[in-house]
Amino acid sequence: MVYVDVEKCVGCGSCVEACPIGAISLVGGTARVDQERCTECEACVEACPNGAMLAVREPVAERAAVPSLRPAPEAIEVRPWMAPVPLRTRLAPLVGSALAFVGRQVVPHLIRALNRRLGGVVAPATRGRGPRRRRRRGKGAR
Repeated sequence: MVYVDVEKCVGCGSCVEACPIGAISLVGGTARVDQERCTECEACVEACPNGAMLAVREPVAERAAVPSLRPAPEAIEVRPWMAPVPLRTRLAPLVGSALAFVGRQVVPHLIRALNRRLGGVVAPATRGRGPRRRRRRGKGAR
């Protein structure tokens, strides 16, 4: 709730102008707060140059424990489930690197060795992407 410290209030009207609801009025040279209309936005507290507007929060009573219809279960220790995703993400770069190494270093040697053994039956190793192909152009392009 917002209250007015009558001893500090000089009746300047800053709080009246700051209140968006119009819950504050000047009566007899001091501010009065209509508690029914006040929304406790505290705009008047910030606007008061003398600190005459006070925002007071009333203590809330603690809730009493409500007995449950069924007894609380015993505490069970729960361990987080470790998903296999982290393992997969750690191994994927290693497997990819191993395959790239085998493809670049081992396979050409293997093809040459097989070619020597079989007497030229195996296709020769190529460099790059293989034979070049002509690209078709779209309609009207030459």
